[in-house]
Parts: sequence; C-alpha cells; structure tokens
Amino acid sequence: MNTQPRRRPIFALGTTTLALALARCEESNNNGSGSSPTITAPGIVGPNTPATIGDTQPTLTVTNASVSTGAAPTYSFQVATDQGFTSTVAQASGIAQGTSQTSWEVSQPLGEGAYFWRARAEATGTAGPYSAVAQFAILGVGGGPGETVVVFDDLTDGSALATDGEGGTFTAQGWRVNNNGDFLRYEVPTVENGYAQWQNVGLTPRGANDASHMLFGMWDPTAGGYTRNAFRVHVQKLWQNPHNPPFVRFRWISQGREADTGFNFTNWNPGQVYTWRVDWGPSGAANTARVFLDGVEVMTVGYNRLYQPRTHFIELGIQERHESVIDAIYRNFIVVRR
Repeated sequence: MNTQPRRRPIFALGTTTLALALARCEESNNNGSGSSPTITAPGIVGPNTPATIGDTQPTLTVTNASVSTGAAPTYSFQVATDQGFTSTVAQASGIAQGTSQTSWEVSQPLGEGAYFWRARAEATGTAGPYSAVAQFAILGVGGGPGETVVVFDDLTDGSALATDGEGGTFTAQGWRVNNNGDFLRYEVPTVENGYAQWQNVGLTPRGANDASHMLFGMWDPTAGGYTRNAFRVHVQKLWQNPHNPPFVRFRWISQGREADTGFNFTNWNPGQVYTWRVDWGPSGAANTARVFLDGVEVMTVGYNRLYQPRTHFIELGIQERHESVIDAIYRNFIVVRR
C-alpha cells in the first residue's frame, strides 16, 4: 500500500489563466501604494523674459507633463522674488490640466519688480520634478498711495485708447512707427503732478532717417502752435552727425519758461526693451521734472512755474514735428496723477 502523500501540482492554472494573473500582478506593482508613477517636468511657455510687462497678475503657462500610468495630473505653480524660491509671493496647487497646455493666472496683484516662477505636475499622490525656472518683471502702473492711473494702454492687443492718431502698425510687441508723421495722441485731464511712462523696442543708434528724433511730447493746443507752445515738453533722440552732444535731449517749458538738459547715449540695441518715465511735480520747495531710463534718472530740470495746461495733450511721436522715430515700437503706456 502506498502511504506517501499525494503530490499537488505546482500550477493549478491553465496557461491563459496564468498569464492573466501575472498581468494583474504587474499592474498591481505599477499602481499600488508601493510604487510611484513616472512624471516628467512641464515645459515653460511663458512669460519668460527679463523685459517688463504691464499686467500685475500675469497668466503663467506650461506645456503638459506626461504620467507613465496615463493619469491626468494636476499642477502646482510658485512665484518668488528669488531663483531659490525662499521668498515665495504667490502659489497655487490642484490646477486642472488643460488640453495640451496648463495655465494659472497669478491670484493676487504683484508689485513692481523682478519675479521667478516654476510649475510641476502631481498624480496619484506623487509630485513630479519642477519645470525650469522662468522669469518676468512687473512694470509699475501707478495706483499707489495718493496716485490715480489716468491712462493705461498696453498697445499689444491690436488697438489703442488714444484720442487721436495716424499711421503706424499694431504688432504683438506693440504699436510700431512706420513713417515720421505717425503718432498717437492722448488727451488727459490736466496733470500738474504725476508721470508718463512707456516702453520702446526697436531703437537703433542712428535711426531709419535723419528725421527720426521725437519719442515723446506734451503740450496745450489752446496755448498756441506746438513749436511756440507755452507748455511744450519733449524727449528727443539724436545721432552724432550732424548733431552735437547731448544726443538725448529733454526740453521742459512750463508757462513759457524753458529749461533744457540732456545726456550722451547712442548705443541703442534694437532688440532691447527700454522703459522711459517722465516725472514732474513739486519736489521740496521747488518743482522738478525728471527723465528715467530703465529706472535710472538720466535728466533733471527745475522749474518755478506750475505745469498747468488747460488742455493736456500727451503724444507718442509728435504730429506737428513729423519726426517720429521710424521702427520704434511702443507699449505699456501709462499716465499717472499724484
């Protein structure tokens, strides 16, 4: 009599059943709590530029990350004032994925200055790597204590808020001057104390022709023609020949009293964004008009008669002079009253 125990087969499953069991085991290993999906970093779409922008709550956009399991991830965004993200000023998580790109509008207004941002995707409890670090800078648009924004015109959406104008072409970068007679005119309530600010790209050392000089002007049409106006202001860009230094000039006429100054600079880079600001008003016991270029004060004059035009025209390019700077592009034009 055979008393040995009966052997059971090692595999009691058929070939098809075994394969199905192994597949389920592999799926369990890939998706179970003991294993994490592979997630790639999102790609930066924009903004990513050192040039300043006028939007204090920009929309940050990335290309979607990929997840090895096919799960749809959510996204986290961070904005900081340093590249190490030790000073985070805005952040969000749980942003639903878009079709091919995912965006988040910064949830609070940001102040003037430089910022850095990044994003990453998260799925099934796992966070992927951060994107590359991108940057942008906020252009001050006024509205601070005691300030009122009179005009803000970004000029990048194919239109202008100007009261009057002629010529030029609207581009994605802003309004482009094509001829010396092109201009945009803004009629604003009289600003005795405030500033006008704008950005230029496309400035070259010499300019397209010898008439390409006038970048900016202010005047009062009720106080006579432009060339003899009692409230005439302009910023003028010149070239070495046939002109003498200074090659950037600032003329300030208030109630008929004229003051002129300038600084020597001709090394303009057409690919660089330049931020101009003309600022005027009381300064201590006197009045001062200043011109800033990329935040640096480059020209200053004092004046003892208030700037009080009855009708206040502010122009990008100057119609009466026909000396607008061909190829100059304007954007983010702002007028602020204090």
